Amino acid sequence: MQKQKRLQKTVRIMQNNRYNHMGIHFVIRRADESDVPEIMTIMNEAKNDMAHPEWFVADDENYIREHLQGKGYVIVAESPIGGIAGFFVVKYPEDEENLGTYLEFDREQLAHVAVMDSAVVGSVYRGNGLQEQMLEAAESLLDKEKYYYLMCTIHPDNEFSRNNMESHGYKVKKIALCYGGLPRCILLKNLRKC
Repeated sequence: MQKQKRLQKTVRIMQNNRYNHMGIHFVIRRADESDVPEIMTIMNEAKNDMAHPEWFVADDENYIREHLQGKGYVIVAESPIGGIAGFFVVKYPEDEENLGTYLEFDREQLAHVAVMDSAVVGSVYRGNGLQEQMLEAAESLLDKEKYYYLMCTIHPDNEFSRNNMESHGYKVKKIALCYGGLPRCILLKNLRKC
């Protein structure tokens, strides 16, 4: 039953794919193991290409694979000419990784947190609204009975990502040091209040 529900949601995402402002059609879908090499290429490009390296903390291949195998999931945007244009990681956090601890959530609240963890779009595909489309797809796949506190971190100076998340109902709740001392806005979207 659970597998069938997930498949129905994936089909719905594929049906809701839309053209960007330039008329280019991207397929937004759930990633699988075969996407990992291209995801890592985009991850490494972002790590090496950032004008502000403190804005992005890259993950390794094992991290991506763990999320494909149940620690969460990954959404990809596939370009019309083939290949992955971007990805979006959703994490079901363990206790020590749970952003709810920054907001002093109790144990019950922590059990209902999902982290919108990483969003990266390849440099040649930026400006096509892919981060927004992948966010919407990622949210649509969540089990909203279990995960209704959606959280993320964004560097305080990264206005594009911050505006994108805020336009989807995320609110800055705190600025804290994360990832080894890097400043981050902690954002929360409470689906029970939407």
